[in-house]
Order: sequence, then structure tokens, then C-alpha cells
Amino acid sequence: MTNGLSDDARRRAPIAGRFCRVLSALALTCALVGCAYQGSGLVEVHYQKYKARMPEGDRVFVCSSYGCRTQTPFRFTAADIAEVKKIMAKGAATPAAERDAAKVAVGWMGSRADKAVGTSNDRPGDDLAGNGDPGQMDCVDVATNLTSYMLVMERNKLLRHHTVGSIYVKEDIRRGWDGWTHYAGILIDNKSKQKFAVDGWLLASGKPPEIVEVERWYIDDSDLLFGAKGAPVASMKPTATAGN
Repeated sequence: MTNGLSDDARRRAPIAGRFCRVLSALALTCALVGCAYQGSGLVEVHYQKYKARMPEGDRVFVCSSYGCRTQTPFRFTAADIAEVKKIMAKGAATPAAERDAAKVAVGWMGSRADKAVGTSNDRPGDDLAGNGDPGQMDCVDVATNLTSYMLVMERNKLLRHHTVGSIYVKEDIRRGWDGWTHYAGILIDNKSKQKFAVDGWLLASGKPPEIVEVERWYIDDSDLLFGAKGAPVASMKPTATAGN
């Protein structure tokens, strides 16, 4: 494993995007011939589209099976919220520090929920065997769950510098499979209004998600890579392989 991205995730990446594209293609109308970017409007719109339940207080409904076909309830306890508060306190000084803290907090919340609902062994990315499996998650599931965790943080006033935004969708249909549709959660800087994609789809349960400007997230070639603290080593998008 290098910089948080496992060798297994890299091997799965060539086929990973096909499922996210198949699941979302019918639901997503492209406004442009080239790149399509979505992320405006109410957070509720995404949940309604996938018939997913939004958090109710500190109770979330963990999506899995690809496309939120399975939703398992889980409630964060007062002790859980206290732990998240402790993590977020380290990022109170600046927006950048808060994003760093949010990575750790959301990763912790994801691990806590995954262990309780049976998704802790989710394989990074997607694969043939995961489609319809309640223990596996695609990019729609991951983005929805990350957003739910951030909404719980927001409800508990643990975000000082950011607001949770609508799920972000990006694709480039001109590139065929190489531009498959992908989803991410969103944090919006309250002062600058910059949107940041929150994406942990290619990472194992409990790993801090990547948080990066939406303009840099999931773009052509290999410009957006996992591992912010080290040298770029692997692209988020699939790479061509023999027989693919």
C-alpha cells in the first residue's frame, strides 16, 4: 500500500468505474456534450433521486449494495459525537485545518458505522461480485454516506468554517469509459465559497477520505491523485488494461 491506496484498489480500478456509470447513466442528464459538473441545489435532491433516507438527528442510514439499494440504520451515540468533537477541535483555527480534521473525523465515523452495519469489509472501488451485495459500496453509496456523516457533524455544530453542500457529479462523455460518472460529497468554505470534493471511494473503511478543490477532483489524465502528503502514485480514474 502506498499513501493510503491499496494495491488491491489499484487492480480493481480498471473495472471500477463501469458500475458507477451503469447505475447513474439513466438518472443523469448531461447538459453539455463534454464535461458535466453538478453540485448545486439542495442536498435533499440527491437523497430523493436514490430513495435514500437523510440523517435523522444522529441516526444515519448507511447505503450499500450499489446505488443505495440497501440502507441500514445506525445511530451515533453521545460518546461517538464527543469523540468527533475532540477530533474536530484540532482544526478550529483555519478552514484548511478544519478540512484536515474533517478527513480524520469522517474516516472515524465511517469505520464506526461500517463495523456496526456489516460494511467494514467493503472492497475499495467496485467489482462484479459487489453489485447487489449489502456489504459492498459503490461511489454513489460512499458519497451518500460521507455526506450523511458530515450532516451529522454540521447538526452538532462541529463545522465552523464549512457548510455541507450537495453531492457533486462529474463526467466527460467524450472520453467514453475513461470519463465515467463519479460522485463525491461536498464541503463549502463559508468565506471563499470554494467547493471541496470529499471522496473515499478507492480507500478502505476507516481511511481518511481525500478532500480537494472540485476543480482538481477527477480531471483529465492523472492530475488528481490520492496521497496529498506524498508523491502522487495512482489516479482515481481507471487505467486501460489488456482485455478491458
